[in-house]
Amino acid sequence: MPIEKRSVTRFELLMDAGAGAQKAGDILLEAFVAMGKFIYVEPMIPAEISPAARTRYALSGIIIRLADFDINNIGNDTDLILASQEVVLGRRLDDHEFNARCQILLDAGDRDKSPATYDAVIERCAKEGLIVTTFDIDPASKQIIADMSGKGTNLYYLGMLSFIYNMDENTVKFEIEKNLGKKLDPEVMKINITLYLNGYQMAKTRDFLRYQVDASPRQYDKILIDGNTALSLGIIDAGFKLYSGYPITPASSVMHTLAKELPHYGGRTHQAEDEIAAIGTAIGAYFGGVPSITGTSGPGFSLKQEFIGFAQAAEIPIVVLNVQRGGPSTGMPTRTEQSDLLAAIYGTHGDATKIVISVSNIIDCFYAPHVARYLAEKLRLPVIIMSDFQTANSYKVISRPQVVQLDNIDNIPDFILERFHLKRLAAHIETVRPLQTIPGTPDGMRRVTGLNTDAQGQVSTSAQESQRSHRVRNNKVNHVRQSLDKPTVFGPATNDILVVGWGSTSGAIEEAVSLAQKQGLGVSGMSLQIIYPLPLMLKEMFSHYKKIVSVEIAYGDANKLPPLASLLRADTLVDIQPLIATATGRPIRPKDVLAKVKEVLK
Repeated sequence: MPIEKRSVTRFELLMDAGAGAQKAGDILLEAFVAMGKFIYVEPMIPAEISPAARTRYALSGIIIRLADFDINNIGNDTDLILASQEVVLGRRLDDHEFNARCQILLDAGDRDKSPATYDAVIERCAKEGLIVTTFDIDPASKQIIADMSGKGTNLYYLGMLSFIYNMDENTVKFEIEKNLGKKLDPEVMKINITLYLNGYQMAKTRDFLRYQVDASPRQYDKILIDGNTALSLGIIDAGFKLYSGYPITPASSVMHTLAKELPHYGGRTHQAEDEIAAIGTAIGAYFGGVPSITGTSGPGFSLKQEFIGFAQAAEIPIVVLNVQRGGPSTGMPTRTEQSDLLAAIYGTHGDATKIVISVSNIIDCFYAPHVARYLAEKLRLPVIIMSDFQTANSYKVISRPQVVQLDNIDNIPDFILERFHLKRLAAHIETVRPLQTIPGTPDGMRRVTGLNTDAQGQVSTSAQESQRSHRVRNNKVNHVRQSLDKPTVFGPATNDILVVGWGSTSGAIEEAVSLAQKQGLGVSGMSLQIIYPLPLMLKEMFSHYKKIVSVEIAYGDANKLPPLASLLRADTLVDIQPLIATATGRPIRPKDVLAKVKEVLK
C-alpha cells in the first residue's frame, strides 16, 4: 500500500444529512491537531431541515485541508473523496473542486437501490478522468449498523480515513471517547469503537493510496477553534453583558455558545420573538448602560435596519454581528457570500453614519468585539461586525488569544486597535446632544427619540439643526477615518497589480500572492479590516500600482460592479476592476486568483 508524502492535502467525507459526517470530521480534526498537524476546515451543511435521504439536497459532509505548516484558507482542490452513496457524490462533483488525481472511494452498499444512477456517476467520473474505487462495509459491521437502526456508518468511515491518513489508532480512539463519551452508555461506546476499528482494518486490506503529512512541534498555547466560537468568546472578553438574538443560520451557534457561557461572566443571552425585538432589546439595554450586542444573518439583517437607524439618531451605542450567507431573501442559508457590504454601510434610510468592521480570520473574530464596543461607545453610533458562513464555520489551529477582560473602553489595549489598523480616538468627540446619561442619573433626564433634535434634545425641524446633526454624525465617522493606518499589504508597496479583498477572501488572496511572487510575478495583495470608513491614504497607496483589482464572493459582471469594487471606486476615484466577483456560495480558491492575475498581466 503506497504512502504519498505531502506537505499539504485536502479530503472530503460526504454522507446524507443526519448520518454523522460532520461529527466524524470533528473527531478527525481534533486527532490531527493532537498529532501536531495544521488544519483548515469547511463543513458542508444542507440548507433544508431533515432533507430526504439519497437526494441531492441531503448532501452533508466536511472538507479538511491538512498541512505541515500554518494554513489560512480551504485551498484549491480535493485529493480524496469518501462518499457514502452515488447521489451525494454526483452533487458534489458539480462543484468541480477535485484535482486530476483525485481518489474517489464510493460505498457500494446502496448500489441495489438504484443501479442506473450508481453506474451513471461512475461513468461520469470516468469521463472526468477520475478513478472510482468501490468498497463494501464488512458483513459483521453491516449487522452492527443495522442493529443500531442505521447509525455508526460514520465511525466505520472514520476508521478508513484514519488508516489512509496514517493516523495513530489510539489517538483517534481517545478523541472518539472524548466526543461521544457523555452521550453514549459504555456498551454503545464499545460498539462504536468496534465499528471504527473494523473500518481501519478493512482499509488495511485494500490498495488505497495513503497520505502522510508530517507533524510540527505543538506549543501548549495552541488551540483549535472555529470562527463563531471565537466571536462568542471575544464578546465575553470584550465585556458585553447581553446578547439578544433570534436563531438564524449561520449566526445561531454564537447564541448557542453564549447561552452556555455568558451567564458565568455576569451576562445574559436573550432569545427574542423575532429579529426586530432582538435589536430593540439590545438597544434598550445599552441605553441603560449595559454593553449589548445582537447577531443575525441575511434576512434578519434586513429586518434590523430601522432600529439601526434609530440607534444612530438617538445616539445609543449598538453592535450588530452579521454572519453573511447567500442572498437575496432566504437565498442559500448554508453557503458563503459577501453581498451584504453595501447594506451594512448604506442600508438604513437617510444619511447612514455607522462603522463597519470585517473579520478575516479566527483571531480577528476574537478581537473584533473589543474594537466594536470601543467604537460604539466612543462614537455613540452603530457598529457592524461582518463575518460570513466560511469564516464562521472554519476551524483552525491558532495561538491562544490574549485575554484582556475589557471593563472600560478606555482600557482597550493598543495591540487590539493596531490589529485593526486603528489609532486611539480623541478623548472628546462631539455628539448631537451633549447630555448623554443613562436612566437614573440625578438631573440627567433626557429625551430619547428617532426624531431630529437640537443640542438640548428638544425635537426640532429647523434647517440649521438638521444640517448640524448631519455634520456632527459624519464628523464621528471622520474621526475614525483620520485615525486609520495603512491596511495590511501582502508583498511590495509598489507593483504591477494589487489584489484587494476583505473578510474570508483574505487568506486565499495571501496564498495566491505568495505563489505569484515565487513565480516572479509583480503581484501584491491587500486586506481591509475596517471597511467603512476607508483610510485617507488609500488613494495614495493605490497610486503605486499599475492596476487595482478586487476579489469578492459577490456577484459582478461587465454591467455591474460588485460591492467592494464599487465602494473603492467611489472613495478613491481609481478605476478598480473586479478580478473575481462570484456568487456561487463556494469559497475563493488561491489557484483561481492566481490564474486571473496571470490573465491580467499578459
